[in-house]
Order: sequence, then structure tokens, then C-alpha cells
Amino acid sequence: MISALKILRAGPYISVQDEGRSGWLRSGVSQGGAMDGRALEEGRLLVGNERGLAALEMLGLGGRFEVMGSPLTLALSGASFAAKVEGKAIDPLTSFTLQPGQVLEIGSAKSGNYGTLSISGGIDVKPVLGSRSTHIRAGFGGFEGRLLKRGDVLPIGEAAGQSRGLSLVLEKRLANEKIRIIWGAQASLFDENELQRFIDTKFEVTHEIDRMGACLATDAAPIHSEQGLVAISGAIALGDIQVAGGGRPVVLLADRQPTGGYPRIGTIIAADLADFVQRPAGASVEFCPVSEEEAIKAYHKMHIEQMMLPEQLVRDFGDPYDSHRLLSKNLISGAVGSIRNASDKDRFS
Repeated sequence: MISALKILRAGPYISVQDEGRSGWLRSGVSQGGAMDGRALEEGRLLVGNERGLAALEMLGLGGRFEVMGSPLTLALSGASFAAKVEGKAIDPLTSFTLQPGQVLEIGSAKSGNYGTLSISGGIDVKPVLGSRSTHIRAGFGGFEGRLLKRGDVLPIGEAAGQSRGLSLVLEKRLANEKIRIIWGAQASLFDENELQRFIDTKFEVTHEIDRMGACLATDAAPIHSEQGLVAISGAIALGDIQVAGGGRPVVLLADRQPTGGYPRIGTIIAADLADFVQRPAGASVEFCPVSEEEAIKAYHKMHIEQMMLPEQLVRDFGDPYDSHRLLSKNLISGAVGSIRNASDKDRFS
């Protein structure tokens, strides 16, 4: 039976995303893909999907989604969204199965920006240039090359297997740490005093944030260069921090322009990109420069942690303190010795 997910209500910024399309920058097409690649990978594991299958990405607000056809296994990862099914709260980083006709309600983000809704079998839209990701500004990929809206019915691929009740137990990620950067392609256009001022400044993430980039603000004087804020146009890398004509830094993200002529003072390292994109509007950001060697080590560490994720999957067997469940288990086995005298009692107490 064909499975589908119907959009009963959609937040303002929901799109179909996967890992993105690489190898097309020379043709003017940036990679795109999920804003939080870490969340995409966590959701993929929870629902048992192969890499390359697409999920839903939500910014700030979710929606209402109805299961059609056959049962679907889903999981929420990334930013923490309020979610429920038939009044029952849904935990993040835990897979759950919905029957046809059941409705998943996802509210606003309680923390973070970008949430990922992964579905067993993936969203079965046609790949464009090797990816199912939606490039919103270019109007291709994903579901009709656009953001999702009420009434859309998303086809779901055939699931490899049921993964209901899987959870990821992850260490709590530290907040308010500085975001690590390497100095950018045009950092030499800024003198030492201005570079130092850049890393000493506490910036704030503004409401001007989308898949293309995030504008930063500060009460401090604008970043400036004696040579002017103009550079020879060149390829833009994910995480580049561009200083536009007004001296305000802009972090360029998944759907960034392929080339640009404003100077790039720094680039957020790959290992810290997920942390940055989950900083909500109003959150503070400070940057810390590291060497290329440190950035490569951090990338390798991130890669190893990603490879270890399957070992952190646990199956939810229900409430561990449920009385019926406890009575059904053999909780003690083997011989139990008695305490023979007071000295033994003291020794074992």
C-alpha cells in the first residue's frame, strides 16, 4: 500500500531536504541540503533510513501532518519542538509509529531553530541534480521546488524496516560556547586591530535568518577595512562570514550564493556549523579563531562521533517502573546469602 503524509497545516518555512547536491558549484549551484546535518543523520538512524533519503525541515514552527495509506515511523531531531499525537506528547530523538488517519501536531520551537522530521522510507520526490533537497530561491528540487503548504500530499518511499521505539541517548550539548572559525579568504584586508575587535565582539543573531544566511548585529562600531569592503569575486564556502558594505557580518549558509565580492573575514569550521544554525534570534555569538590543523582535528572528531551514533541507539521498552512490566520480569537470580552476625551486617551496610 502506498504511504503518504498530508499537510493539514504548515508553518511558514517547511521544506524537503537531504544531504544536498555536491559537485555543481562550478555551474552556479550551491550544495544546499539540511541546515543541521547532525539532526538529519540522527533522524535517519532513528527511522532506519539509508543515506540520501529526504526528510522535512522546519524553521521555528511546525504544522499538522496526517498519515495516509499505511503506518509510518517518524522521529523528531534538531531543535526542540513541542509535538503531540492525540494529546500525547512526543519525545524528541525517539521514533514512533502512526497509523493511517492519525495526526501529528508540531508546535513552535522551544529551543533552537531548525527541526527535522524524518519518516521511514523518506519523502519520495524526484531527485534534481542528484538530490531531493529544495533550493527555494532557485525554485527546483524537493516538492515542486517550493516551501510546503496546506493540502500538499507527500509520497513516502518503501521503508526498509520498522524502527519504532528507538531512542538516541546523547550527551547534553554545551550552550553559549564560542563558535570556532578559521580566518577567511580576505582576512588580510582587515588590519590586526580590526581582526582582534572582531573576535572580541559579542554579536547577536538577528531575525534576518533563513537558509541563505544569518545577519549578525552588535552595538559596537561596524567592522571596517581601510581598503574598503570590496574584494575580487570568488567561490563562497559554507559558513563563510562576509562583511557587507555596512560593516555588518553575515554568515552564509546552505542556500548561499555561489560567488560573492564582499570580503570574507572568517569561516565557521564544519564541526561548529550545527551549533551555529541552532542559535535562535536574540542569541549571542562570539567567535574564536583556530588553526587549520585544529579545524581538521575537530572535523575528524565530529566524523567519529557520527560513526558512533548507531551504538547510542537504545530501544524503548516502555515505562521501567510500570508494575505489570516489573511483575513479568525475573529481577533477581542466583543465590542470596543471609547476614550471619552483626559484624557482617556492618560490613555490608
